[in-house]
Amino acid sequence: MALLLIAFSFAAVFAKLAFVMVANSEELGVKAASQWMRDVPTEAVRGKILDRNGVVLADTTTQYTVYVRPNALTDKEAVAQLLCTVFGYDFEETYAKISGHASEITVARGATKEQLNALISSGQSGIYYGEDNLRTYPYGDFLTQALGFTGFDGNGQTGLEAYYDKYLTGTDGAILTSTDLVGREVEGGTRYVPAVDGMNVVTTLDVTVQRIVEGALDNAVAQFAPKAASCVVMNYMTGEIIALAEYPSFDLNNVPRDDVEQLFSHSKSTVVASVYEPGSTFKILTAAAALDSGAVTTANTYYCTGSYTVDGTKIRCWKAKGHGSINFAEGVEQSCNCVFMQSALAMGTDTFYGYLDKFGLQAATGVDITGETSGIFIKQSDVKSVDLARIGFGQAVAVTPIGLLAAASSVVNGGTLVTPHLLSCVNDPYSGTEIRGDFPSRGTTVSATTSETMRSLLENVVKNGSGKGAYVAGYRIAGKTGTAQKYENGKIAQGKYISSFLGFSLEEEAPYAVLLIVDEPSGYLYYGSQVAAPPVGDIFESTFAYLGVKAEYTGEEAALTGEPFALPDYTGKRLSVVRAELAAHGLYVETDGDGDTVTGQFPLAGTVVDKRNTVLLMTS
Repeated sequence: MALLLIAFSFAAVFAKLAFVMVANSEELGVKAASQWMRDVPTEAVRGKILDRNGVVLADTTTQYTVYVRPNALTDKEAVAQLLCTVFGYDFEETYAKISGHASEITVARGATKEQLNALISSGQSGIYYGEDNLRTYPYGDFLTQALGFTGFDGNGQTGLEAYYDKYLTGTDGAILTSTDLVGREVEGGTRYVPAVDGMNVVTTLDVTVQRIVEGALDNAVAQFAPKAASCVVMNYMTGEIIALAEYPSFDLNNVPRDDVEQLFSHSKSTVVASVYEPGSTFKILTAAAALDSGAVTTANTYYCTGSYTVDGTKIRCWKAKGHGSINFAEGVEQSCNCVFMQSALAMGTDTFYGYLDKFGLQAATGVDITGETSGIFIKQSDVKSVDLARIGFGQAVAVTPIGLLAAASSVVNGGTLVTPHLLSCVNDPYSGTEIRGDFPSRGTTVSATTSETMRSLLENVVKNGSGKGAYVAGYRIAGKTGTAQKYENGKIAQGKYISSFLGFSLEEEAPYAVLLIVDEPSGYLYYGSQVAAPPVGDIFESTFAYLGVKAEYTGEEAALTGEPFALPDYTGKRLSVVRAELAAHGLYVETDGDGDTVTGQFPLAGTVVDKRNTVLLMTS
């Protein structure tokens, strides 16, 4: 019985040994290796973000952490002296530090490549290093929301850094060193596992156009001191985003991590992550849908008395005195609310909402920036006639700027709903591997015929209507102004507006759309024609010069710009008289107030103007 018990015990022990050696061999091997091996991690270099021309927008600077293993030092005095020479340390302190009993001591962080080379070339044993990568942005406060930034762990947190993190992030390596029982390095026991660097992200952005846009936005902010402002430039034929600037922002090399409120509010792109009531820029879509559906034609005539009553509710036109007898084309040119109310009602809810779906406004565009949202609309089954009328001229709806830009671009480009995007390709400079961005169109919105008609109508807005400020002599530009009142707690916020302009270059060499939004401009200037249209004109003019797009003068430029003259002082004069005088000069007029007497004006008396200027007359 005793022999049987002993035999059973030995069998159990051997069974356990066999199980450990076979089933747990891999885990035990790792544990054993960790006892005999020391490793220092080497970080993979994060891939670069570049503009379309190869200009670096986000880069990585490699710094080094230097370690000393006292047990592996053969000449501690020489190593201490070397460290003092390279880093400027005190000899006595350094010698004492590396003579301790710790198995590994960090002697320097943030060392440069030159300092590391000096240590390595000395031939001294017992000195090791690890790589630390610091993300840097050469242009600082530039494309802040589009590029985004990384966290302390090196992973992308916002913008392109987050969206394409899986490509930008590489695979870390290590320096493995075999040691004996007391931690001394075994001869020939050091092995390097190289890091695999991340891939580069090449964007559709153009640094030069971005600079132009940033400059125009800075000027608008300096002039109007708004709460916020943004501008996006997109190729309306392809959906490529060429520039994206937003105010306020911050320097990506100095992310305000200690101010959570500022970090959150200034990090997200309002162009893709926020909605707003667009006002008259939305009329581009109403007009296109009404024409495309056959609900109206350009020959339709209307009579604007300054308001239109729907289901007993009186809805005002922006021009309190009314536009009088006006046809559809003139209604687009003069941005008459009454024309667009009646156009929306002529389509009916089902037809109009069908087009809103085609325009993609109730869904995300698929733009490759983190945090995109979609438009907000009244539920179709709940829409009343009064709601439909307001939607027709851009009220009672909320859209994202990028959603509106993409939808309006389809109206101009022949009817194709493009997918806005920032990625051109991802490439590996070492292997030559390249992954092209794939952003297919999202369907057709309107016919080519409707698109051609709309291009003509919107070009007239810039030639003769509220968009004159965006006109550039020798070039074809189309567009639409927007001036929307803001709402707070369901009520109109007095004195708070969103001024905007959505413009299109009709030049084949530069098929660019520009949407500029100024949120709550200060002072008495708030019309899109005065606040937003002129900066867009400046952007187009500078971009044409940069791209080498030549002006083609047709002889109508003189008629469109006119001879410059000094603006008289109209204060105290009758509004009708001043209107007639300005009309004779070919200037577009905006009014503020319902009175018949001019009490103020902008530009001020004595300012030299021409036909491209819009004059604001305050009345009482």
